[in-house]
Amino acid sequence: MTRAVTQVTAEDLAAWWPVPGADSHKYTRGVVGIDAGSQQYPGAALLAISGALGPGTGMVRYLGPASRDLVTGHFPSVVLADGQVQSMVAGPGWGSLADAGSRFRAALARGVPLVVDADALQLLPVELPPGTLLTPHAGELARLLEVERAEIEADPVAAAVLAAGRFGATVLLKGSLQPVASPDGSVRLALPGPAWTAQAGSGDVLAGACGALLAAGLPAGRAAVMAASLQALTASRFPGPYPPDVQARRFPAMVWELLAGSQRGS
Repeated sequence: MTRAVTQVTAEDLAAWWPVPGADSHKYTRGVVGIDAGSQQYPGAALLAISGALGPGTGMVRYLGPASRDLVTGHFPSVVLADGQVQSMVAGPGWGSLADAGSRFRAALARGVPLVVDADALQLLPVELPPGTLLTPHAGELARLLEVERAEIEADPVAAAVLAAGRFGATVLLKGSLQPVASPDGSVRLALPGPAWTAQAGSGDVLAGACGALLAAGLPAGRAAVMAASLQALTASRFPGPYPPDVQARRFPAMVWELLAGSQRGS
């Protein structure tokens, strides 16, 4: 199959962004459920939540094991009660896989578009719900495809396309290029950003942002390339060794800059 590779632009992001209207409310804007973090990696819960709040989601439900005080102490708007969600994020910071199977089954059982990240990727292949997005880095994708990491890094677009076809899901391959491959073989490239984002926690933030845009009703390929581009644009706008949670707090301002710039150019 011939691959159609498209470079996303800032104008694309502005045109696609789910801007609320006068009749919008928290449920129509999207509710994202997040199962992230563990006793070993409690920070992953906070990082994924920070990523989910930034793009403008209607509600974040935290459905993981991190302590209530930890979550609400940092993010008082996050809801800890179970309930309806329009997307799920599963896998960041699960650490020990002792309970990973049950956590993954619970996420799958909701039947909503799902972001499969980090430790949850080790549980593939399984039957995935429509609209699923996989977010591996090169090492994780190499393990999934049973090849050497160097092979993934030599042709990340081909690797993402292969994985999308094999698992029947959209694949965002995290790294310097960040291709987003759909099961039909088409590929979008996220906007590039500085290498400062290559640090622990960036992937957790990105997974949360992807989940927020999925919850807003965007298809997986578009949600993935928008979230990855938002993270890259923010790091470009505020260059330097800022940790991912600091950059995530700047996502709302970056979204507003995108939308305002589009209005000025129209």
